[in-house]
Amino acid sequence: MFKGLCLSAVAAIVVAAPVCAQSTRISEDRDSFQFTLNGASVTIERSGPACPPSCLQPMQAASGVATIGELEVMDFLDLFVSTGQGLLIDARLPDSYSAETIPGAVNVPAATLRPDNQYRDDLLNALGVKAGDYTGAYDLVIFAGGPDAAQAAKAVRDLLGAGYPPSKLKYYRGGLRAWTTAGLSTVSGQ
Repeated sequence: MFKGLCLSAVAAIVVAAPVCAQSTRISEDRDSFQFTLNGASVTIERSGPACPPSCLQPMQAASGVATIGELEVMDFLDLFVSTGQGLLIDARLPDSYSAETIPGAVNVPAATLRPDNQYRDDLLNALGVKAGDYTGAYDLVIFAGGPDAAQAAKAVRDLLGAGYPPSKLKYYRGGLRAWTTAGLSTVSGQ
């Protein structure tokens, strides 16, 4: 069975059948969206991977954290990553990161930033946080697989919960999917 598709077949005869997309939720709290246009009701639905886990994420991950696009990611790589002042964080799992990522990205899976991770303080220390002092903390751009991947938004919220300043965080909502759709270079994560 193909992911997200259902195919119809009749007995032993190969028949061209309509391919129908599997309907899924838009977000965790929205099945579909309805509005009225010129007196007619219009419904927007979504097909594709199941939500959850693949739910559309809000444009803003958290209050005070800027959402950026591809050009801003490139500027960040030039101005912060190349000078050792920032990190481009791929919040996906290591196998996804290893297969393909944005050049210059480091892998910090979102789950490692959760409050229940006993090593989170060590990780925060590696991000430049010294004994709760965020003055020397790296500026971070955090991304995941795309606009329907929750890892980056969760990582942003968990960092904020740990005390990370919103001014040192940026959210690349488009993630790897928007990056590759734009035809930009990728590398295997190491």
